[in-house]
Amino acid sequence: MQALDPLFPIGAFTLSNGLETYVQKDIVRDKKSLSEYLRAYLHTLPTGDAGFAARAALGDDPAYLDELFAAARSPYELRNGSRNLCRRFIKTEAKMGSCPLLEKYGREIVAGTLNGCYPVAVGLFIRDIGAYVHNSVSMYCYSLLSATVNHAAKLVPLSQLDGQAALAEIIEQIPEAARLAMNVDAYELGIGGAGFDLRSMEHEKLYSRIYIS
Repeated sequence: MQALDPLFPIGAFTLSNGLETYVQKDIVRDKKSLSEYLRAYLHTLPTGDAGFAARAALGDDPAYLDELFAAARSPYELRNGSRNLCRRFIKTEAKMGSCPLLEKYGREIVAGTLNGCYPVAVGLFIRDIGAYVHNSVSMYCYSLLSATVNHAAKLVPLSQLDGQAALAEIIEQIPEAARLAMNVDAYELGIGGAGFDLRSMEHEKLYSRIYIS
């Protein structure tokens, strides 16, 4: 719970994953549009971040997952943001306790052998501590959605009550998303929403912005 908390100090609060562009284009502007955004985002997670984390947690080759994630993540800032979160996550967890698989992944990143992908690091952490994969991936999905709501509350802006109400509506769908993530085939990993990628690419050229991505 602590490691997957949105406030865990790895810098996740600096990344909006393209949401800032959606707000500037007046696509996400109230509770209703935020709820639609969250549903669409959750729909991409089983073949996206949650899928990569689940496959890493279940024992898939982290080198393969790392390479595939880096290739599938088209927007530069999302790819670079994930790399930065990964490095900080590994560094922070190394000070919290022993995680052999995660630490090995970190050494390969430093050596330049692997890119460094945050979802892969999360999956290896889940394996290291022996947590239940479904519960952990569910918590990871919740963490991503909760962070998105916090960003929306500042960007739109929305009241905290509206943000939490939108989050409450989507929570019931998280267990099924985690189940799908655990059963995703390797060839499906990387399938995502083109709209999210395009808005993230547009974010790189915004006239003014609050978030890194």
